Amino acid sequence: MRQNFETFSVGVLNLLANAGVVIPYFFCLMLYTQNSGNPVYALPFLMLYTFRCIGMLLTVYINWTAATMLNVSNVTGIIGSLSMLFAGNPFFGILGGILLGLSSSWIWPYFLTMRSRGKLDENFKITINHWMAALVAMIILVAIGYLSDKMQILNLAFGFLAIVFVFSWFGGIYMKRQIDFYSNSDYKISIHNPSKLVLALIFLVVLVILMFSIRYTRLTNTSSVMDLLICLLAVIVLATLIYFQLDIHRKIFPLSLAALTRGVVMNFVLLYSIFDSTLRFKFNSTMIIFVIYMVGFELGPTLLKKFTEWRYPVLIIGIIFTMWDPTYFFGLLLCAIFIGADNVILNDSLYTHPNLNGERAFLIKYQLSSVGNISQQLIYMSVIYILSFAMNVKVLSFFDKSVSGATYSLLTNIHLFISIWIIFVSAITYYSTRRFKLSSK
Repeated sequence: MRQNFETFSVGVLNLLANAGVVIPYFFCLMLYTQNSGNPVYALPFLMLYTFRCIGMLLTVYINWTAATMLNVSNVTGIIGSLSMLFAGNPFFGILGGILLGLSSSWIWPYFLTMRSRGKLDENFKITINHWMAALVAMIILVAIGYLSDKMQILNLAFGFLAIVFVFSWFGGIYMKRQIDFYSNSDYKISIHNPSKLVLALIFLVVLVILMFSIRYTRLTNTSSVMDLLICLLAVIVLATLIYFQLDIHRKIFPLSLAALTRGVVMNFVLLYSIFDSTLRFKFNSTMIIFVIYMVGFELGPTLLKKFTEWRYPVLIIGIIFTMWDPTYFFGLLLCAIFIGADNVILNDSLYTHPNLNGERAFLIKYQLSSVGNISQQLIYMSVIYILSFAMNVKVLSFFDKSVSGATYSLLTNIHLFISIWIIFVSAITYYSTRRFKLSSK
């Protein structure tokens, strides 16, 4: 009985690690959709997205082991899910969104770090039984989510999500016991350069406000003055983001550039394309794009295993295909295939990099990827704000088809600009990495 409980708990942890970014996101999105007339229910969604981006940047200043942070991820998930039971109260809605956002950003890289350490030391691995347990938990979770949506009782979904996080918490404890590296080591927090930490925290507060403001302008009409102020702040934050990453960028170049590019492409596929395709094709394409991403992500490592040098040409072709309606979703599939293939190569290359501690390798990857993701969003939104002001068009019309303003030709020109920008970044990364020997198993 105990063995079955341990297996199921680790399986649930495996599920949340792989899908932890998506599950809370969709639950909060459903909550907002069901209560779209009440702005209070937009707060959890806004906070979750904001702190999902911020969470990885915070890990620079946290020096706990992966095992400890995995436990923290699960605890924040539990408290966040329970807080969402009272999302009608702004305090609990904001708290729930923040905690679920942090949990979403932390659980996968820390789980991946522990799993890689266990595999390296040959005292832990994910088995078929763990995957079966994950499948059972996923089926139950999807069923609960579907019923909650149909019955419009999202408390049922968030309550069950809290239970899932409890099982995941036990799974993290069992993983730690099996991996000697973590079961025999102590942990403590270590703060380096306190003055730099204070400056970074001030910067993160500004970044939180900016990310919140950017998400807010996608849900309601705002003044042109506010939009331009956000645009100006975006330029400052973007420059600061790049400055803060220079040290690690020099140490692991060109892998750092590859990780940044990965974040840019992920933003294009999972965020920009959802709004763009919904306006272009006149229907909600969120689920279609999510399925395309998951299929491409899983197929990428297999399809390009013997042709890793072709992953950037595949990406560039995919971006080009998104410029035409008939090949739009196929282009996104090629982009997702690139993300999947590049993900494996980056994981192997960073974990064995001589200038990185294996315990922080995946964190560095996701930190840089987060910077790429945020940078791409800031660039995109800055273009929107400038065009909105210059052409006297509402920002909301670029994201909501029911709001008049942005024309099809204007949206097409924006897509062309974004595509050329990503192709340019991808070409530079391809040129920089093609002579660098990357690990690929």
